Amino acid sequence: MATALIATLGGKPQIVTFAVDELLRQNVPLQRVCAVHLAPSDPVIQRSLTILSREFQQYAPYARRRPNPLRFDSFTIRERPGETLAALHSATGGRAIERIDDLAAPNAIWLTVHRLITTLKREGAAIMLLVTGGPRMIGLQALSAASLLFDMHDQCVHLYTPLELRDRAGRGDILHRSPDDPPVRLVHVPLLPISMIAPNLQEAALASPRDVLESGKGRLSRQDMQRAQQVVGRLTPRQREVLREFARDGATSAAVARRLNVTQATLDSHKARIYEECRIAWELPEGARLTQRFLYEKFGRMLDVI
Repeated sequence: MATALIATLGGKPQIVTFAVDELLRQNVPLQRVCAVHLAPSDPVIQRSLTILSREFQQYAPYARRRPNPLRFDSFTIRERPGETLAALHSATGGRAIERIDDLAAPNAIWLTVHRLITTLKREGAAIMLLVTGGPRMIGLQALSAASLLFDMHDQCVHLYTPLELRDRAGRGDILHRSPDDPPVRLVHVPLLPISMIAPNLQEAALASPRDVLESGKGRLSRQDMQRAQQVVGRLTPRQREVLREFARDGATSAAVARRLNVTQATLDSHKARIYEECRIAWELPEGARLTQRFLYEKFGRMLDVI
């Protein structure tokens, strides 16, 4: 069975190449390498992708490998990722996530990795998930998706790089260890897939990831929806516009002020009124502290009616 490596990627591209080299040394039947990353608008991410793309095109053990060269591909984390490898590249998959502190990031990471694993498994590949690179949140959400979808042929690994080699490798200064360098090690991460405990959950695991995520929200509460509608009904058109911007992607106050071309003071005034209405609707004490996350969580599914 052919193996596909899914690697979380940050600013150290050598994590991918060190892992690939070790897998090839172990004669793993590796055919495809997939990097999952934040939007390449970040120059650090763009640099890593450029280095890896070049390496898989020019490094002989990858590019001239027989019977087939290794295939390298990269996937930007998006809010609404597609259901095929081609669709995962498409901008129709929604907004690309640029920052790990974006409120939409956790769900977007989970959805993207879920789609990627599902697609590769439908092609008959065994999956090896490498969770060493990039922000920790990406690795955590990738593990969460893998726990639903993995079977006995799949595994999760962490790359251990000796400190001496790690320091010299920097951010891609060394992409392949020499025979004189201390060896790297792929550490198996025990992961018992839920489907192996309860096989009847496999079908549910392969369902639309958005359905999985939204099912909880859908049950969450008719009462919350009614309260949110109450708030919207008591706001002015301009205040609803401010609320829509916060609910859309959990943006910061500074970002919303720029989008709406208003001063921070004006925005704070609108936000204070929105929070006041929320305290009334949700019967919160006067001193209760509300944040943009509250607006994102309570109104994010109501953008069409705000």
